[in-house]
This record gives sequence, C-alpha cells and structure tokens, in this order.
Amino acid sequence: MAAKAARRQGADGDGAHGSGPQKLQAGQSSGPLTSGAVLAQIQAAAPSLVPSARRAMEVIIADPEAATRYSAADLAARADTAASTVVRACQQAGFKGFQELKLALVRDLALRGADQLVFADELDTDSPPNAVLHTILAASSRALSDAISTVDPAAFAGALGALRTRQKVFFVGNGQSTTPVRDAAHRMRMLGLATAAPMDAITQHIAARQLGESGVCLAMSHSGATRETVLAAETAKAGGAYVIAVTSFHGSPLADIADAPLIAGSPGQGFRLEATASRLAHLAITDALFVGLALRDPDRSREYLNAIADVHAEHML
Repeated sequence: MAAKAARRQGADGDGAHGSGPQKLQAGQSSGPLTSGAVLAQIQAAAPSLVPSARRAMEVIIADPEAATRYSAADLAARADTAASTVVRACQQAGFKGFQELKLALVRDLALRGADQLVFADELDTDSPPNAVLHTILAASSRALSDAISTVDPAAFAGALGALRTRQKVFFVGNGQSTTPVRDAAHRMRMLGLATAAPMDAITQHIAARQLGESGVCLAMSHSGATRETVLAAETAKAGGAYVIAVTSFHGSPLADIADAPLIAGSPGQGFRLEATASRLAHLAITDALFVGLALRDPDRSREYLNAIADVHAEHML
C-alpha cells in the first residue's frame, strides 16, 4: 500500500527522515546524483535483470526526477513492460516495491550538493545578484500560473463542498509545509470554521484518528511523501474524513489517498528550489479555497471577518 510504504521510507522534501534501503558495496558508482546511494544501487542491479525489468530501471536512471512522479503503470508504459515487472525489478534492486524506490529517490534528490543551486540552467556560482533575483521571481510567477492548468477544477469544487458541509477541519503539514498549512488554518478560522493544526506528529496522529466522518483533513506536502503527513491523512481517511491533499506531484502517496488531490508546484527546477517555489502555489490554493468559501456564504463570512477586523484593531498601536 502506498501509504504504508511512505511510512517505511520518509522523504525529505518536507522535513521527514528515513534511512536508505541498503548499503552499497565498495566500488559502486554514485551516478549523476551527488548523494548517489539510491541511484547507484539501481545502476548496480540493472545489468543482472531480465531485459524487460532492466528497461524499467534504465528509464529511472535516465531521468530520476521524472521517475519520482510516475506510477508503476506510467513507468511500465515507458519501458514497454508490465507493472508487475516494474515491482519485481524494484524488489530485485533491494526495495520492497516501486513506491519505496520512489521515496528513496526523492530523499536522494533532496540530498544533492552544489548542483541544487543551479536553477533551470539559468544560474550558477557566477550569476550576478540581479540575475538571481529576476530568475527566482520569474520562476515563482511560473509556479503560480502553472497551477491554473494543474489543479483539477472538479477536485477543487469537491474540496470546497466538503469544507462547507463538514463540521471540523484538521490541517496537517510538516517541515517546510508547517508554516503555510498553519496560515491556511488561521484563515479558515476567520470564516468561523472549527480548525486545528497541531505541530507535533503524535498529536497530528491523535487528531486524525478523532476526526471522524464529520471532518475534513487538509494535508499539505510538496513531495506528497512525507511519512508523518501521509500517516495522518491515511488515519483520517480510515475514520471517514474527507481528505484534501495540496501537493506538487500526481501519483504520490498523499495524492493517492486524497478525495480531492489539488496538484500545484514547480517541478523541473531542482528539488530544493522547487520545494520552496511550490509553497507559493500551495498558499494560493488555500487562498482560493478561503475566497470560495467566503463567496458561498457572504453574510456569515462578512460577520466573522468584521469581528476579526475589530480584534486586529484592538492590537494596533
């Protein structure tokens, strides 16, 4: 199961941690990744596999970042083989399955060294400050504009409907997603929703278990593979809650769990940099949910927002 695999092997895009699948033998190549362990393990295993399984590993080796966004069926189609062959190939390479291999790759990509500072081939160590500013701001703008085409309108409408009709909203995010998810919880509270956004993983797990059928779980994770976030979302879903996922990748464990996967981010810019840029897209999605809810019930929303404005005025100097 995808969520169980996510708990076995954490991904670092949002701050969770996990150990690599196996130690490498001396002399194995590290491949193009600076951290290298996972890709080296795949490269070492590939020659011993049957041709159909080897093709699947070669697809991963050719573009490991793209492979983290594939499902087993996606990879099988690109390798002209069967999904079951993909899974067996991953097992023969030392992983429990394709999902664990993907999560290990995400972690490996997050551990890259100086090459993480190369931004879409536009920046390097000699780039002047104005070029850095222009490139990063332009990329942030692209992350927002791209979200228009990547967010499924039906999923967005479903998320709005659940937020309007269910009684409690539980927000969960870890690592770099902690701040934007707490901002989202604060904004929804301004509309009168009963919200909770606990920060530690144990309290998140308890809150998810207590949510029940009357609740909504909004989980945010760039990679969609952070162990603690996936566990909380899976627990909420098992109890009957409606799960909204705000993440950057289709086919991630979190997106697979969600009733409403809202996909927006900035892939292809280097894992750490895209993880940062994606926060803007994720904040924009929660802002759209906020505005959508306010417009659906303007009188009630106006009453709460006016009350909040009065409170803020009392704290101004």
